[in-house]
Amino acid sequence: MGTGIITEGQLNLIKEVRKFWEQQVMWMRFYIQSAVRDDPDMPTIIRRLFANSQDFYYLLMVFFGRSAAERFASFITAHMSRIVHLIDALKNNDQETVNRLTVELNENANDWAAFLGQMNPYWEETQWRQLLQSFVSQTVNQIVAIMAEDFEEGVRIFDNIENIAYEIADYLANGIIRSFTP
Repeated sequence: MGTGIITEGQLNLIKEVRKFWEQQVMWMRFYIQSAVRDDPDMPTIIRRLFANSQDFYYLLMVFFGRSAAERFASFITAHMSRIVHLIDALKNNDQETVNRLTVELNENANDWAAFLGQMNPYWEETQWRQLLQSFVSQTVNQIVAIMAEDFEEGVRIFDNIENIAYEIADYLANGIIRSFTP
């Protein structure tokens, strides 16, 4: 990538990684809205949301092998599971569980960042930590806004989350490309 020119394969990788992260934030928002309103489509949406971890698994397995792909998928699955439980705790006014899950979400983001920083020499743990912590905090803010029926704020936050997702996707794709480009 040093020449400033990317190949068709590199462009396709960037597009695919962006698609996965875009779907992650989109399906998460659909889930949050559905869970807050107790919509009947919630089981279908949650199944689709959790399918994203498999999508990431298959993509990363090609580049980093099964073990690393499984570990990546486990971090994103843990993130989604904690978000599901966080919404339940917020709906039940269970502040102790809310506090515990918020800490766990941040710890998961830090562990995920450390893993990614070791996985590829072109990824920095500090950059991953910043991106994933932003992702977590904005997702929690989105839940709070949706629960408060602050629709303007919810849309503003989603726009932020979408931008963070693109930053994450681009950083992920760039690291993959750099690690496999002479």
